[in-house]
Amino acid sequence: MPTRYRAVGAITLVVGGAAVLLQYVVTPLSGDMTSKGLVAQVTEHHTAMGWALALDFPVMLAAPAFLYIGHLAQARTSTLASVATAFLFFPFVLSLPAVMGLDGLAFLAGSEPEKASMTQLVDSWTSSAWFAFSLLPYLLLQVIGAILMAVALLRTRTVPGWVAVGTGVWPLLAIAGQESGVQVIGVIGYAVLFATWVCFAMNLVRSSQSTEVAPDLVTA
Repeated sequence: MPTRYRAVGAITLVVGGAAVLLQYVVTPLSGDMTSKGLVAQVTEHHTAMGWALALDFPVMLAAPAFLYIGHLAQARTSTLASVATAFLFFPFVLSLPAVMGLDGLAFLAGSEPEKASMTQLVDSWTSSAWFAFSLLPYLLLQVIGAILMAVALLRTRTVPGWVAVGTGVWPLLAIAGQESGVQVIGVIGYAVLFATWVCFAMNLVRSSQSTEVAPDLVTA
């Protein structure tokens, strides 16, 4: 991989991982909320919802970040790594319209005086078959893909063992925190994600430096 792509990958991993963690910390939404509770929550914490909505854009960097992680797991030559990359990348991309749409709708609901109508609108959005079809495969395949990626990384040994294990564990903690409403569990999960992604970024930078040094040694 060219040096410039490795640099872009490192930035993508660090910025994307930080955005995912920060969004979870600031968002007033949780997986166990009813539509009425969601509207009430975003009305009370409207500024926080605005920050969460703004962070949707850097969070999209997670899509190319998954591809770079797959590259480190040698997805080009490993069937296991390529399947894991596909399970992480494609469901995430397909879930973006549903998730970003809900965040935008929630932000509008926080400032809209007609709370009853906004509650109905949020309920119709979250209870639609399209919303469920977007999110359920994403949540399921994310867990499966992360576990497969962890195994692939352990096999290739391109990163430390704790990074590989963290790759397989963070989605479980994140989903547990979201669904239980216990934020600290989710924070730990996304903190593990950020730590592993920083390590992936460092790996890309180091490999970039080694490819630059190698020709000089040969020439000498």
